[in-house]
Amino acid sequence: MSKLNTIENKLRAFAFTHAPYTNVVGLSRSLIALGTLLTLLINPVDTIFVRKVSGSFMIPTLQNEFASKINFFYLLGNQDLVFMKWGAIIILALVISGYFQKITCILHWWISFSFLHTAAVIDGGDQIATILTLLLIPICILDNRKNHWDAKKEEHRATNLISICFLYMIRLQVAIIYFHASVGKFAHPEWANGTAIYYWLHHSNFGMPDTFNFLNPFLGNSLFITCLTYGVLILELLLFLALFASRKYRLSILVVALVFHFFIIIFHGIFSFFFSISAALILYLYPTNENFKLKWFQKK
Repeated sequence: MSKLNTIENKLRAFAFTHAPYTNVVGLSRSLIALGTLLTLLINPVDTIFVRKVSGSFMIPTLQNEFASKINFFYLLGNQDLVFMKWGAIIILALVISGYFQKITCILHWWISFSFLHTAAVIDGGDQIATILTLLLIPICILDNRKNHWDAKKEEHRATNLISICFLYMIRLQVAIIYFHASVGKFAHPEWANGTAIYYWLHHSNFGMPDTFNFLNPFLGNSLFITCLTYGVLILELLLFLALFASRKYRLSILVVALVFHFFIIIFHGIFSFFFSISAALILYLYPTNENFKLKWFQKK
């Protein structure tokens, strides 16, 4: 019985100290929502959704009939997409505000899922947003704070373990993303021979802007481009290995990873992806049981 009591006490202590009800999770939720919100806000419905020749918008046909029927953007049919678009923007703004997270967490996943299956042009960030918002639902439902920007609310509850388990699932998912991002490139000749970055930077759609043409002499250097290409592979592999790393290493590589993805915005112009992957990196590498020192959000 003493051993059982010891295990129980350790579990209670772990559940208390590692509960992820902090503004770190709040910041991650807000970043995911901000990425989708900006996409919806900046682009007209004609750009986001597919329009048929007849003038109406094409309702997507998913393999799962139920998933097609519950799609948020087509709840009112294919003639009211502007209305549903602004409805989604309002909900996402509410997510960012941090209030009513027990409700908005479900609505947030619904919008992310629907956008992934209806938008004409999507990227990996939309897939990441859909996965993260789904796995964050149990954490948000079990969070008793009034606002996700508030400081951590200390509570001794066994249900904290559920939230911690889902957070570990998120971390495992992010680690797998980076493992596949690195190892999955090995089979491609351009990555194997160290020339892939050259081709991506000169891609007709995703290449770097003309303002960076002054870099061409460097990009024409085989040693430089090879180091750059292999550097990306090594960084992604190191991000996977961060799953097993110490706190100090995780915090250091978090900064490197955020800077790396910021440069992807500058050179490739993929904005929405940055918000989702930044949220994923924070949940993956930052200690989510500790609060950011955001004094302007915290009550005295």
